[in-house]
Amino acid sequence: MSAPSTRQRIPTYCALCISRCGCLAVVEDGRLLGVEPDPGHPTGKTLCIKAKAAPELVHHPDRLTMPLRRTRLKGEADPGWRAISWDEALDEIGDRLRAIGPLATTFAVTTPSGTAIADSFGWIHRLAHAFGSPNLIFATENCNWHKDFSPALTWGAGIGMPDYENTGCILLWGFDPAATWLAQTEEIRRAQKRGAHLVVIDPRGAGLARSADLWLAPRPGSDAALALGLIHLLLEDGHIDRDFLARHSDAFDPAPDGRGTVLERLAERAAGFPPERVAELTGVDAAAVRQAARLITTSGPLSFFTWTGTCQQANATQTTRAINLLYALTGWLDAPGGNVWFARPPLADIAGFELVDAATRQHTYARQERPLGPSSKGWVTSRDFFNAVLASPVPHALVSFGGNFLLTKPGAALAEKALAGLDFFVQTELFHTPTTRWADLVLPVASCWERPGLQGGFMVSQAAENHVQLRPAVAAPPGEARADTAIVFAIARRLGLDRHFFGGDPAAGLAHILAPAGLTPEALRAAPRGLTVPLATRYRNYEDEGFATPSGKLQLWSAALAGAGHDPLPDYAPPAVDPQFPWRLTCGKIAPYCHSQQRNQPALRRHAPQPVAELAPDVAAAAGVADGDKVAIRAASGEMRAAARINRHLAAGTVWAQYGWWSTQEAVNYNACSDAECFDPVAGSNALRGIPCAVERLASDRGPGSTLG
Repeated sequence: MSAPSTRQRIPTYCALCISRCGCLAVVEDGRLLGVEPDPGHPTGKTLCIKAKAAPELVHHPDRLTMPLRRTRLKGEADPGWRAISWDEALDEIGDRLRAIGPLATTFAVTTPSGTAIADSFGWIHRLAHAFGSPNLIFATENCNWHKDFSPALTWGAGIGMPDYENTGCILLWGFDPAATWLAQTEEIRRAQKRGAHLVVIDPRGAGLARSADLWLAPRPGSDAALALGLIHLLLEDGHIDRDFLARHSDAFDPAPDGRGTVLERLAERAAGFPPERVAELTGVDAAAVRQAARLITTSGPLSFFTWTGTCQQANATQTTRAINLLYALTGWLDAPGGNVWFARPPLADIAGFELVDAATRQHTYARQERPLGPSSKGWVTSRDFFNAVLASPVPHALVSFGGNFLLTKPGAALAEKALAGLDFFVQTELFHTPTTRWADLVLPVASCWERPGLQGGFMVSQAAENHVQLRPAVAAPPGEARADTAIVFAIARRLGLDRHFFGGDPAAGLAHILAPAGLTPEALRAAPRGLTVPLATRYRNYEDEGFATPSGKLQLWSAALAGAGHDPLPDYAPPAVDPQFPWRLTCGKIAPYCHSQQRNQPALRRHAPQPVAELAPDVAAAAGVADGDKVAIRAASGEMRAAARINRHLAAGTVWAQYGWWSTQEAVNYNACSDAECFDPVAGSNALRGIPCAVERLASDRGPGSTLG
């Protein structure tokens, strides 16, 4: 007689990306066997291939299982890793950080990490701030800054979330949720089924662009010209909400430069971008520009979403400002069916920004150079950190949670030189990466399937935001790997910071986070599918509260930008033409991988076995390239190699390549083509899109097949 099955389906959610899809972990005898959708969860209708391949991640034979200490000099091919105990590692971290001091210690917690680390963001911030460090690398400038922070220059908050249940027209700009945020994809598809229109603006026609009412394909980096052209048409045709603008914005105020009203100055600026000129600058047909203007003004309520496609540009702040002003003119902001701020469960913020005093904050890198950028909050770019390390004679330390700088940011040569010069470098990771090679200590971490995590609100709707869930560990971590939060608390203890960490008790910290919402850890553990906090959306909050700007009004004219020496109105200047580099290189995520992660998982490699560069037909013809040919993509700063794929759904003159690949044998790193010294002057956002490039067919007719990830 066979033993009874111990197989369980444990409610949880996937933390591998921002979508946080609800799911069921299939576990037997402590082993993760599979991950399935949980249709009853607000974000659980479907799962991507990354989540389905989770057992390969959890049980991968190459997982790090013990703390490791370097025994050889940096730069040697073999670091000479030696396994040590956690006590040894933590004692060394405490001693070295105290000796180096907080002003010369930088912490890093980056979204392009290999550890799905969002569960611990707040605690890592608190560790840095409690220790007194004014510098934390967060990668926000290339990820969420222009979605969540720079819109405050216009209306005092981030862009919020489309009210998909009530919207009449959705504008997706540089955002493909099918590859990056499945929960939004499901909301958009439901909206389409009930009749909502969809307009997609993206050089690459993938994902939801295929089902859109209208897809516009601007050349990479020309988005600001298109946005200004749409603003021109809205103003010219009178398709703006004049009552909203008159009551709640500076549109009809005198322009600070003394030349007419603010709206007249914006109209003057936008008049330089009629549809015919927009067509020249962007490659989008003038008739399509007019059609887009008609759709977004006659199919309301209008909602929109933009993300990395627009924020990873050399003029990211003004590009996203132009899109924000376009949206502001419609009057749909914070209105039913527009972009709203759903009520969220009132969880306590434990990031501890208040623990860093004003005098210490003056030591944040690039704070003076970019006072309106992430450094104003203590978030610094990797470039600024590396330059500071190389320019300073004093020892520096870096404590990095899951970041992989050599694959996720440009300037690998600068990064390697700085990492080699660090006095002390600690890296937490699941696997060895090109970056761990430079560490002094490597700490093994639990994957998101092996540690608990809390999600207070699932973002994509009010019903989803009402949902609070405590994710359990569904498998044991390998060897002595620990959760990131546990590592933070242990380091805090070694640094004498227990008073800021609830006496060193993570359970007390969790209870503190939940208390404002009237929830307890015990109640959430008793409800593994999560609990609902009864919250309701409030619309048009500005009618009672105004906007969170210095004037209390929505600001078409940004006095803050003007005060920092930038144009108070958005503009676009065409890039210089270089016949050596006639095409425009851009990039994006693909469903099997998140940033530089997961390329060592067999199931995912079967779907995407090698780096691919998609070429618009005119690029392929000019270079004499056919599908499957091996190509070199060259830019002024370097080159990468990939297998070519001709894509008729690309803007003319465009090369769309994949980033996050590395190889010990061949140049496949996308970031080699991006110049670390080319970035947005306001926020420091790296110019990862719209890079001038050339394409050459190589002798081999096959793409690189020996890449590693």
